[in-house]
Amino acid sequence: MYCKIPEFIGPFKDILPEYINYQRGLGYDYGTQIVYRLREMDIFFLKHGYTEPKITEEMYELWTAHKENEKKSNQGKRMCAINGFSKYLINSGHENIYLGDPARGVFKSDFIPYIFSEEEIQSFFSVLKEELKTEKSRYDVATFTELFSLYYSCGLRKSEAQHLLIGDIDLTTGIIRIMDGKNHISRMVVVSESMRKQLSTYHNEYCIGCESDAFMFQNKNGGCFSDEKIYRIYKRMLEKAEIPKRKGGQTQRIHDLRHTFCVRALETMMKKGYDLYTSLPLLSTYLGHKHITETEYYLRLLEEHFNSITKMSGKYAPNLFPKAGDINE
Repeated sequence: MYCKIPEFIGPFKDILPEYINYQRGLGYDYGTQIVYRLREMDIFFLKHGYTEPKITEEMYELWTAHKENEKKSNQGKRMCAINGFSKYLINSGHENIYLGDPARGVFKSDFIPYIFSEEEIQSFFSVLKEELKTEKSRYDVATFTELFSLYYSCGLRKSEAQHLLIGDIDLTTGIIRIMDGKNHISRMVVVSESMRKQLSTYHNEYCIGCESDAFMFQNKNGGCFSDEKIYRIYKRMLEKAEIPKRKGGQTQRIHDLRHTFCVRALETMMKKGYDLYTSLPLLSTYLGHKHITETEYYLRLLEEHFNSITKMSGKYAPNLFPKAGDINE
C-alpha cells in the first residue's frame, strides 16, 4: 500500500499530487520518504517567498545547497528529488524550469556494510540461548531469537520478518511468503530444514489458537513489535556477546545481518562450484531485488576481507567489488 498523499501548500500544491500519482502509475515506489521530501521542498520554496510554479537556478541552488554537518547522501537525495520533478515539469510543458546537472545528484556512498564473522554470529546466538534459560521475558527472548535467525539465515529485511503473519509461513514445506515487500515485490523464500523446525517449535509453543492473519511475532497487544523494541534487544545482545562496535563507535545495524547472509550465500555457492555469473541472479531473486544491479551494489565489500570471493568475481564482473582506495570520503 502506498502512503496517503499529504496536503501541499506551496507553489506546486496542485502539481505535486499529479506527479506522485504519475510516478506510481509507472510502477515506482513513491512511498513516505520521497513523498514527504517533495512536501518539504514545496514548503521550503514557500517559506523563501516563491509562490509561482517555476524552478529557477536560484531556487535550485538554494534547495540543493550543502548543509552544515550534512551527509552527502542526504544532499544527493534532495538533488534527485528536484531533478526528477523538474524533468516532469519540462515534459508537461511548463516553462521557466531549471534542470540541474543530473550527475550532481549521483553520489558515491562512503558506507561499508559490516559483515559479522562466524565467531561473532556464534557468540550472538549463544547469548540468546543462555537468555532463554531464564524465566524472565522468556517469550520476548524466544521471539527475538526467531526474528534474528530469519534476518541472518534468510536475509529478510527487518520489516519483512517483523510483519510476518502466521498464514505466510508454511511450516510443512518451510516456504515463507513475503507479500508486498520493498518496491512492492512479493516472493517466496525457502528456509533451511533447521530453521523450519525452529519456527515449528516456536509456533507450537506460542501461536496455537491464533488466526492465520495474526502476526507470527506478537507483542502483548497482539500487534507486531516496534522498531525501538527490536533494536533495544539487538543492541543488548551485541553487548553481552562482546561484539565490538564499528569504527567510529557506531553499533551494527540489524540490516548488517542481511549483508552477512549475502556474503555467506555467495561463499556457499562458490564452494559448490557455482560461478558468480549465475549466482548473482539467483541471489537477487531470493532477496527480492528489483534489478541485478541492486545485488551488485548491495555486496560491495573490502577486497582484503573477502579475497576468495573477489578473485572469483574478477572473471565475471571485474567491477563488482571496489578497491578500498576507490571508496570516496
